[in-house]
Amino acid sequence: MGTELKQTPLRRAHLKAGARLVPFAGWEMPVQYRGINEEHQVVRCRAGVFDVSHMGQIQFEGPGALPFLQHLLPPELAGLGVGRLTYAVMCNPQGGAVDDLLVYRLKGQVYLVVVNASRLAEDREWVLAQAQGFSGVVIEDRSEGFGMLALQGPQAAAMVAQLGGGLALELAYLECARVELAGKPLWISRSGYTGEDGFEFLCPAQELEGWWAALLEQGAQPCGLGARDVLRTEMGYCLYGHELTLDHTPLEAGLGWSVALAKEPGFIGQQALRRQREEGLRRRLVGLRLGEQGIPRPQCRVLDADGREVGTVSSGTYSPALACGIALAYVEVGHHQPGTPLWVELRGKARRAKIVKTPFVPANTRRRGDRQ
Repeated sequence: MGTELKQTPLRRAHLKAGARLVPFAGWEMPVQYRGINEEHQVVRCRAGVFDVSHMGQIQFEGPGALPFLQHLLPPELAGLGVGRLTYAVMCNPQGGAVDDLLVYRLKGQVYLVVVNASRLAEDREWVLAQAQGFSGVVIEDRSEGFGMLALQGPQAAAMVAQLGGGLALELAYLECARVELAGKPLWISRSGYTGEDGFEFLCPAQELEGWWAALLEQGAQPCGLGARDVLRTEMGYCLYGHELTLDHTPLEAGLGWSVALAKEPGFIGQQALRRQREEGLRRRLVGLRLGEQGIPRPQCRVLDADGREVGTVSSGTYSPALACGIALAYVEVGHHQPGTPLWVELRGKARRAKIVKTPFVPANTRRRGDRQ
């Protein structure tokens, strides 16, 4: 017998909105409502709301929280101010990706780490094992009690303003704050996985349905996992299990900017990543744009002009913004430069493609210093 799927607090609301629910990372999640292309267009042009309550939340608190997280994760976190968040790839000693995540500094000695739903159990076990010998840090899995929504799109800020979120509108990209909306307190961050301006709502699980309804009243359209995957692929963002695995390092994935190789004391995987940088990468993650009809899919072979396999597609989709197939792929160094012609094998036929810079379409996130 199969394991029973978990349900988010919004299952009833999803069914009411016409969602098609599918199994995802042990959860029953909406893959689409009105259609992936329509939901993609909504996020790019107006605003869509995603239920991301399946994500895991692990809290670290106490005077030992920062020293432990510095050991656990590659970024330099000492300069992460209160009300800021940052991206990180948690590595094993070989430099492979255990998971990718976001680190929120909520208060002086309180950090919240948001991890992938598919990796929560493994992450929790890994974190607790690495914490042996560290004192002054309390680690708590708070996933069951949290709810999360992601509001994304160029009209997201206007919707938050209508709810009275003046302080939230002052947030720059990768900032968070405890704010009051519609007379109720909650945590809001400004980031996202779509390349558009947007906000994440973090609140007690029992309050989630109220915030969902409030955003729909403001005109946000429900969006599912299908559109979310297309949007993130257009941005060239990594997805765990595709671009990041135990066999892939953040350096290979083009995430070297998130790794402080000189950090002391060091972090787990630092020596392996230093060696990889010194010896040189053998493969690189690149963006591919097809020059003829076809939709690339994970595990499709990438070929050079002589028909030799030089890489593998990690993620692929049809881009409504570009009206063509696009892919993220790992290819051998030497074939990774933008403009390089390659071929993607689809159902036994090689389709023309070329390497392009990512993101495939311009990002519209709000940067520090931007005015609302």
